[in-house]
Amino acid sequence: MVVNLTRDIYQITNSFGSNIYLLIGNGLTLVDAGFPVDLPAIHLGLRRMGASFRNLQLVVATHYHGDHVGTISGMKRRHGVRTAIHEKDAPFAQGEIPYERFEVETSRLIFYTALWPFFRYRPFKVDHPLREGDHLDLAGGLEVIHTPGHTAGSICLYQRKRRILFSGDLLRNENGVLEGPPPQFTPDPEAARSSLLKLKELDFEVLLPGHGRPILGGAGDLFQSLLEQGRIWPLGESKRH
Repeated sequence: MVVNLTRDIYQITNSFGSNIYLLIGNGLTLVDAGFPVDLPAIHLGLRRMGASFRNLQLVVATHYHGDHVGTISGMKRRHGVRTAIHEKDAPFAQGEIPYERFEVETSRLIFYTALWPFFRYRPFKVDHPLREGDHLDLAGGLEVIHTPGHTAGSICLYQRKRRILFSGDLLRNENGVLEGPPPQFTPDPEAARSSLLKLKELDFEVLLPGHGRPILGGAGDLFQSLLEQGRIWPLGESKRH
């Protein structure tokens, strides 16, 4: 299923991993791409738009974790899709540096171990290493904002005139609760803290998070309010997983 969020931004729904956003204009572009098992969802989403993988020009990943890049290796191998990710996450994405290990609860470990063939990380070549301040000719112009903490190369994408923010995992809206990055998967809380302070300086109305429902109005005001209340970890005490 595909849901229209703005005039040129859609969400491919029913993904098991991250939110998957489809941008039209200058070809078709994905922002984040889910787990490997989400490949059929992308295929069906493109079909709903009267397109196919051959029309897909680029995948921009907000960071290298498998729930955001899991389909990329297959799409590159079969369809030659080009990819962009921050230069500090590129060595992880390409398999030059091992995937970071995290402590997770036993139930989740058993779940992922049992379904490992569907979630296994597959490295891929990065075609466009991104840096702070780069501009992408998408949605009228997206600025790359380097927001490390969750990973060394996590990024947000910001459309200044239209006040749209793609926040990756730095700011999530899971279960209708606006929150910072997941603590158990964020190895550098101090960097994440500084990254959230960057967002504090941005004027945004629309939030397109890596997880949870997009917020199409009033997102920046809500974020500022929660910051003032100390409810956005690691700037506050909330540590919901």
